[in-house]
Amino acid sequence: MTECPRTLGGAEVQIDRVISKDCGPVTVVEDYRVDNGSLTLEAGATLQFKDGAALIVGASEPAKLLVAGTPEEPVTLTSASDKAAGAWRGVELWDKAARSHIKGAVIEFAGTEERALLVAAAEVALEGSTIREARGPAIRIEGTGSLATFTGNTLRKLGSKAAIVTPAAGLVGITGGSRYDGEAVVQVLGGDVAQPTTWPNPGVPLRLNEEVRVGGTGPERAVLNLSSGTELRFGPEGRLSIGGSGDGGLVARGSADAPITFTAGDRRQAGGWGGLQVWARGEAELEHTAFEFGGGGDQGNAALVVEDGALSLRETTFRSNKAGVLVRGAATLRAFADNRFAATRRAVELPANLVGALGEGNAFDSDGRILVTPGPVAAKATWAAHGAPLELTGEVQVAAELTLESGLRVLAGPEAALVVGVDAPAALLAQGTADAPIEFRATAGVWKGIKLHGKSLASTLQHVLLSQTGAEPGVWVEAPVELRLDNVTCSQCKAAVVGWQCGASVSQSAVLATDGTPAIDAPPQGC
Repeated sequence: MTECPRTLGGAEVQIDRVISKDCGPVTVVEDYRVDNGSLTLEAGATLQFKDGAALIVGASEPAKLLVAGTPEEPVTLTSASDKAAGAWRGVELWDKAARSHIKGAVIEFAGTEERALLVAAAEVALEGSTIREARGPAIRIEGTGSLATFTGNTLRKLGSKAAIVTPAAGLVGITGGSRYDGEAVVQVLGGDVAQPTTWPNPGVPLRLNEEVRVGGTGPERAVLNLSSGTELRFGPEGRLSIGGSGDGGLVARGSADAPITFTAGDRRQAGGWGGLQVWARGEAELEHTAFEFGGGGDQGNAALVVEDGALSLRETTFRSNKAGVLVRGAATLRAFADNRFAATRRAVELPANLVGALGEGNAFDSDGRILVTPGPVAAKATWAAHGAPLELTGEVQVAAELTLESGLRVLAGPEAALVVGVDAPAALLAQGTADAPIEFRATAGVWKGIKLHGKSLASTLQHVLLSQTGAEPGVWVEAPVELRLDNVTCSQCKAAVVGWQCGASVSQSAVLATDGTPAIDAPPQGC
């Protein structure tokens, strides 16, 4: 039906109304409801709304709003009285207004504290439109609402830094190329991502004030893909959790020119937000990403926590965090290479069995540390030298062949010891060189040293510098173990460099006791 009403208001059912620019401004005197029909606004049409009125589409019956403005002749929805933010309530597209299309509209002086345009309908298109002088956010997406198209829009002079407020699933259609106020963000509400989803880069930061959980509810894994250049800003209680209750994944592949950034939204200091968590049923693949100001809350105080989950981490920067990466439990490291840790002293913390999974090219500040938590090394492994020392926080039990490469630096806490061959055949091959010896020293006081037990296989310590071991020899050997020492020095050790039981085979070359170490060896008596 094409006509030019003077006013609109109340409910219209089973009417397909068309309003053109020839009608001039049409006044909406009270809430105007469109159900079981459609409202088409042609180029140049104007609706002006009395105080507190709203346009409500598809609340009880299927309906559509079709706006067909142009840059030259936009469709204008404005206030009939005061030209002030919130003079009228705005446009509401409810769940039965699916596939409504708004193109070339100007929505001004509208809204509540929650939104000027409510999208609770699926597959709504919003193109080339302007929402300005709104009381609160420009757009709020609710329920199953979604944007099939979101291009070339302008959201300016809003009463909230959150230009758009959306659940995690509603973010899908909000692509870049629109214009916002300088401090604008897209606020993502807490909730679940239960199916494969891609979050596009909207061109402004995403703001998360609550927990977003990624995990499938059925047999399909829910994987969240983040687009390059996206910035995620977290409030103090905001966090992103992967695979906590269902199979979930995170794929964040940025680029050198457009990394994906995880950062604090308010407190721009270490601990300003909780961090990213990967749980037992979760996997994360991160490349060209950045983490900053993380490690707040109660999840280990690290920017990235992997609790029994799987992690692939490449070319990622951690800066100004309480801690960088915390790996616990039965986690898996599929890749860990070319990462950078700056102003993050506790750079990495991981179980002893995963130290060998650390790859090449990682860079650390001069005071950076790789903390190694107590536990077994149950499979053949190599501990390579990194730009930061390994810090042993307790006893490491070696139950396989463990190779220590030249240049490795190890710090050891008071309860730390390297214990080889207690319950399973094992060997320690410390392969330092004259130019790049392997160094062990205490973090404070003394540490418990290296102990080779009865199931140890032939082991070698070559070009090794020990210091500050305790009341037992720096290296202790049980029978019937074979050990070769070549260029081994113990400095400031409280007992001999090496001691052994009857039946052990210990060969020595260039073994030195220095800086108060009382003896080179403590051989058994009465053999």
